[in-house]
Amino acid sequence: MSSINETNYLATVKNKLESKIAEVENTLDMNEANYKELKHYTIDYKNELDKYEVYNHHQNLKFIDSRSVLESNILKKLNYQKNTPYFSKIAFQFLEEDEVEDFYIGRYGFADRFGEQLIYDWRAPISSLYYDFSLGDAYYESHGREFHGKLRLKRQFEIKDGTISFMVDTNDAINDELLMRELGKSTSNEMKTIIHTIQKEQNAAIRDTKTKNLIIQGVAGSGKTSIALHRMAYLLYQKKDELAASDILIVSPNQVFADYISTVLPELGEDELTQVDIVNLGSMFLDEKYQVTDRHDELKAVLENPNSKQAENYRFKQSKEFFCQLRKHFENLKERLASTEIVVDNQRFTSEEIGRFVEQQSEKSLTEIIQEVSRLLSRQVSELRREKISKQLEQIFKKKISTTGSLSDYYQFLAAKNLEHGKVGNLINYSDLFPYLFFKSMIEGIKPNKQVQHLVIDEMQDYSLLQLSVIDRLFPCQKTICGDIHQSLIPTDNDFLIEIQNLLPNARLLKFNTSYRSSFEIMAFAKRFIAAEDLQPVERHGKDVEVLPYRKKLLAQKIAEFKQSSYGSCGIICQNWQEAAQIEADFPQENLIRFEKDTKRITEGIIITTAQFAKGLEFDQVILPDIQARQMNQRSTILYTSCSRALHELTLLIND
Repeated sequence: MSSINETNYLATVKNKLESKIAEVENTLDMNEANYKELKHYTIDYKNELDKYEVYNHHQNLKFIDSRSVLESNILKKLNYQKNTPYFSKIAFQFLEEDEVEDFYIGRYGFADRFGEQLIYDWRAPISSLYYDFSLGDAYYESHGREFHGKLRLKRQFEIKDGTISFMVDTNDAINDELLMRELGKSTSNEMKTIIHTIQKEQNAAIRDTKTKNLIIQGVAGSGKTSIALHRMAYLLYQKKDELAASDILIVSPNQVFADYISTVLPELGEDELTQVDIVNLGSMFLDEKYQVTDRHDELKAVLENPNSKQAENYRFKQSKEFFCQLRKHFENLKERLASTEIVVDNQRFTSEEIGRFVEQQSEKSLTEIIQEVSRLLSRQVSELRREKISKQLEQIFKKKISTTGSLSDYYQFLAAKNLEHGKVGNLINYSDLFPYLFFKSMIEGIKPNKQVQHLVIDEMQDYSLLQLSVIDRLFPCQKTICGDIHQSLIPTDNDFLIEIQNLLPNARLLKFNTSYRSSFEIMAFAKRFIAAEDLQPVERHGKDVEVLPYRKKLLAQKIAEFKQSSYGSCGIICQNWQEAAQIEADFPQENLIRFEKDTKRITEGIIITTAQFAKGLEFDQVILPDIQARQMNQRSTILYTSCSRALHELTLLIND
């Protein structure tokens, strides 16, 4: 189809969209008029209406109101489509068919009043042809069936304000020129949707509906968080009758990041998802009398004083070794149950039969095991004596293990291991929250949350195997877990990814090694700080990374250059808050915006923060003002993380 024909098709679609917009606007006006009329009637005749009429009127008002909300959402989508109706077109010839059919793909689907589908939603089954195949043999799957044929055309568009500004035919999944145009844009205060640049391997992750625990290991800028969010949009589209946005929960690292990603699902036509941080997630299963210390404060103290006793304790509680010690403690308690034979009311129970029954209850808590083993053993006596014997056995078993799974019992366990807990009243340190929940779960038992049907965990590398194990116990639902082991704030075990797969049932690990965010020069430079030979920067070239000696005058110059540029954001990422405070003192005349634990949302301008809070975000320009010369030749996940926040420009200022 020529550009003239494409322009004509676009005009046809726009006309039908405008007709639909007018129709919906008219419906909304009628809804408002009916609502006002019914409201006035209810008020004017309130003394003459019986309770059944009043109830019916209120129900009608609620119906009109909910219908108006629905129509308003439809109108919002239509207005978007009027400006950008679609981003691609494919021509597909079904097997044994002579005719080649055209399909236009956009953010939302659209059918005219006669039911003709003019635009297909990017999540529709046939849209997978656009993402998964080059020209030639292709197929898509729908309702368990495969539809084969030949892909004859892939055309990509950039449409702004209802006008085609760019059009290209391609054989590849995504045309390089279109991808580079998109990647070259400046940052914004919100994460962008990536539906028109999704790569084949990303699409496979997004459309995976079967894996229970999908683990996404992606290098910085590989789009892992976007993939997770687009997977949620896809699942909501595919399972609309059984899954709602309210059934999905996201564990995000901080409020700024939560705000940054909050618009992705609404832009894709779905409701915003509920987000919590890891502390609030764990606190759901604590008694109300307990409070958890601030995670960010504890982590900050560990990062800024890495040789302290507190830091040593923190790192150990994050380790696989500590997790193994807790599990070993549980096994020891189970063994203690069958350590000797028991005689109750002249009835003898051998250690062998007790042990056999204990082993049969491997997935249960210690309290549940005691109850079930006592019940099974009591079946050896007459029915009249069973209840009494069972209760006596329970008491004996509980005395044998001498623990209830309480917080004080957990603290005794720590003391036996010469580990600190910093107990103050009803406060629980963040580093003790999940170990205690594991302790409580394996001894007393915790009722899991069955309301959440899908859990998204971002920045997985900042959580321990123990934490992920507890989360899996407490949320036995489908999960999408993403992160980058090279961006861990606290170094992870070398076999972290293997251990996660072994830990979680029905787990699938996907690795994304291509970085799209930063320019080639920035990622090639950042790569020096980690052992990641597979990392591949996309071929989007920009300015060379600047490594300069620190001078206050030079930093002032870089700030001035940013203010004169077209960039929207500049991140000054320090290694600690002492350095940040010094820069703030050196530049009192500059409007430096702090990003820290209490910051609620991202803004444009000059941001000053640390790697702890910059994780997951991106800036047009990044300045690292407090690098030591020796660090340039060392491995550092912190420096890799900080460097990879930059899209277009990166400057390191070196202190002697």
